[in-house]
Amino acid sequence: MAARRMDQDRRNEDFRGMLARMEREGHLRRVTKTISPRHITALCGQAPSAVLCEAVEDYDIPVVGGLYWTRDRLASALDWPVGELGSRFATAVARPLSPVLVNDAPCQEVVATGDDVDLTALPIPFMHEKDGAPYISGGVAFADDPELGPNAGCYRLMFRTRREMAIDLFTASDLRRYYTRTYERKQPLPVAIAIGVHAFEHMAAAYKAPAGLNEMEIAGGLRGEPAHLVRAKTVDVMVPANAEIVLEGELLPNGWTADEGPFGEFAGMQGDLKHNPLFRVGAITHRRNPIFYALQMPWENDWLNGPATEAACRRVLGLAGIQVAGVRATEGGCCGWSVVAAIKKRAGEGRNALAALLSLPVVKQAIVTDDDIDIYNSDEVEWAVTFRCQADKDIIILSGMKGKHVDPSVRPWDLKPGELPTTAKFGIDATIPEGIPAFRYERIVPAFRSEVRLEDYL
Repeated sequence: MAARRMDQDRRNEDFRGMLARMEREGHLRRVTKTISPRHITALCGQAPSAVLCEAVEDYDIPVVGGLYWTRDRLASALDWPVGELGSRFATAVARPLSPVLVNDAPCQEVVATGDDVDLTALPIPFMHEKDGAPYISGGVAFADDPELGPNAGCYRLMFRTRREMAIDLFTASDLRRYYTRTYERKQPLPVAIAIGVHAFEHMAAAYKAPAGLNEMEIAGGLRGEPAHLVRAKTVDVMVPANAEIVLEGELLPNGWTADEGPFGEFAGMQGDLKHNPLFRVGAITHRRNPIFYALQMPWENDWLNGPATEAACRRVLGLAGIQVAGVRATEGGCCGWSVVAAIKKRAGEGRNALAALLSLPVVKQAIVTDDDIDIYNSDEVEWAVTFRCQADKDIIILSGMKGKHVDPSVRPWDLKPGELPTTAKFGIDATIPEGIPAFRYERIVPAFRSEVRLEDYL
């Protein structure tokens, strides 16, 4: 009974509870010395754990960053085994739970509207050397559409004035679709930005959910119980009830006209100046003594997407009738662009698996191995590519596929305004080729290994 009660408590935990547990597990450290907000990102990049800066110069709001910088930290935030992130995410997505609407919420303990709205009261950090301005990097945007339904997603916001920010809607997304519909009617789009939500809600919002599925239903699946939402004070949008801070306002129908950027992108490279819509803030609500979350690029962004990428790979492989032994979204591919999958192969399924994996919009390159390969060991994967692949037969290339602006190789600067990029993708079949018996790849084993123990001779 005690174990069951502990599991229930952890499912119900909010952002603060998550931070406290990560601290107990050694994945978060408090910094009590006063620090300038301009130095927070540099500090997070050097720290071996997440960092909670309790004393931020000129502000009375602490700042936390680096929460999901590694697979281990993300596993701690979710309270999941580190090796089960993708499989657990896939299970949760298959079992969505509708959110519960509550009337009173911690995120609305303090409310500021009208002339009291002042974004400069928040310790928004300047993050990268060539950024265009301070950025809110860890906000989750919530919007609704009478036909498309509620939506949550992750979008960066660049500080401009006390009440205005530029939001990045440059690439295809659900929020861009919602905004385009109101923009064409010359009407603003009501939006709320939640800062400081639990990893369950943040990961669900980062996931590219299928059309018609509310991301907060996925958050319920991740939690194992419904997410708690509250209606915003000034816009008809529902937000996580336990969020630390919520910015309520509208995306103005100015279109893609406001300067936004540059900003350090999730691919680890400095992005370009863009033109994007404006977000005008009409209200700020927050908890008493709120905590500001500054998501650190690129790894926090990447790892939030990593389990979702692995889950998507498992899903498309399953739809292709392929038995999956493991999937890894690699760090070098920013936890999404490059994947390695181990399968229990039948004839022809190496190529079938590659076709399925490369159909995913984010995946640019894929390697498929047999299930005897440890896909978390890059040397083993390279060994399989070296000895189980013939380049003229086992590498496939697909042209004219959906690309992303943050990939310089697609030459996004050559595109017309509003034009979406395309890219080429490739896959490597590193499974044992048909017609070659498995014993040809039998690994060498030291003679009489079971008869000798090293400790007996040292």
